[in-house]
Amino acid sequence: MLAISPSLLARETPHWAGIIMCLVSILGFILYCINYQPDERTSLQFIVKLLYFVLCTTGLVISVLVVAFAGHHHSQNRSLACKQEGGDCVCVLNESDPIARTFTYQEVSDCRSITETLPLYFLIQIFLNLAQALVCNVAAFIMWKDRYQVFYSGLQISAPSTQLWQRV
Repeated sequence: MLAISPSLLARETPHWAGIIMCLVSILGFILYCINYQPDERTSLQFIVKLLYFVLCTTGLVISVLVVAFAGHHHSQNRSLACKQEGGDCVCVLNESDPIARTFTYQEVSDCRSITETLPLYFLIQIFLNLAQALVCNVAAFIMWKDRYQVFYSGLQISAPSTQLWQRV
């Protein structure tokens, strides 16, 4: 979208939102390769876990922002009035407003492709960033739960006290 329309702002083409996921996945591989020490006895393990948690929560916030912007632009795209000017397609939000924002899509042979495919691109952005937000949320939750809560396995049906639980 950025290549065909230089008038779009960076928030309208959120290609940058995937960068945080690349960083989180690389950091996850590093965390996987570090030998696990119980109760984080190495500073490297603590720093990597903290950075992983911060990047996951940042990725969650960025993904939610991208979903909001894509949803706004999807609804805004429904009211675009486009006309062909030479080899470009020029779209205006409100034809009666002389200072309305104008979007220029360069080298587009048919304006129908903009009004029909652009909403599909916005929907794809929404679904992919929702999936990214879900992954970041689950990763941050697991990291938080591993650090501040205890995972137990087994059933405590007939056990008289909680000391018979096994920690995993």
